[in-house]
Amino acid sequence: MKALIEKLTQIPGPPGYEKQIRDAVRAEIEPYADEIRVDALGNLIARNGEAPDKGLRIMLTAHIDEIGVIATHIDEGGFIRFTNIGGVRRRYVPGGRVRFLDGTRGVIGTEKITNSYRVPALNKMYIDVGASSKADCPIEIGDVAIFERPFTDLGKRMVSKAMDDRVGVALLIETLKKLKETPHQIYFVFSVQEEVGVRGATTAAFGVDPDLGLAVDV
Repeated sequence: MKALIEKLTQIPGPPGYEKQIRDAVRAEIEPYADEIRVDALGNLIARNGEAPDKGLRIMLTAHIDEIGVIATHIDEGGFIRFTNIGGVRRRYVPGGRVRFLDGTRGVIGTEKITNSYRVPALNKMYIDVGASSKADCPIEIGDVAIFERPFTDLGKRMVSKAMDDRVGVALLIETLKKLKETPHQIYFVFSVQEEVGVRGATTAAFGVDPDLGLAVDV
């Protein structure tokens, strides 16, 4: 499964911008599902099995979105101020690299630190994309970016961005591929916007109305 995990983790998909990763997952599962649809919020929902006589309607879900950042201000020096989208941990942010959805890459710096043992707040950080002024900065307020952390295979361990929750997504894909027959009706939900309030899975649960729901996450 390493090749699949590597493929999935490297595709961008911040909350609200999951189209690329949704399309990739759809291509993986399309030959194996009885029905596939995308709901109004953007969840990818695949069904296997007909309405059960004695079995259950089961919903398995894993979220396809990942944490990111959003530009909130461009200062006169061309530096981008930002805030988090999802569970961004400040201690891992300084010095990190990001990639905006238009392909623009940047590195995260901080304002002057007087106490090197204290992690600065996000509003004391900025993204440098190489611009020298606000006028030549290619990024606009509201643009979103993901963290640039390439896949590395350490043998029994793997390192990458978006392991949360592309590992869960990979597990659901493999389960769907190997599920030959079942007395149940099973819905595989690849949900959106988990990082900003579990919005996709909540919406899908009302739409599917399962007897049993299982969330696969890391």
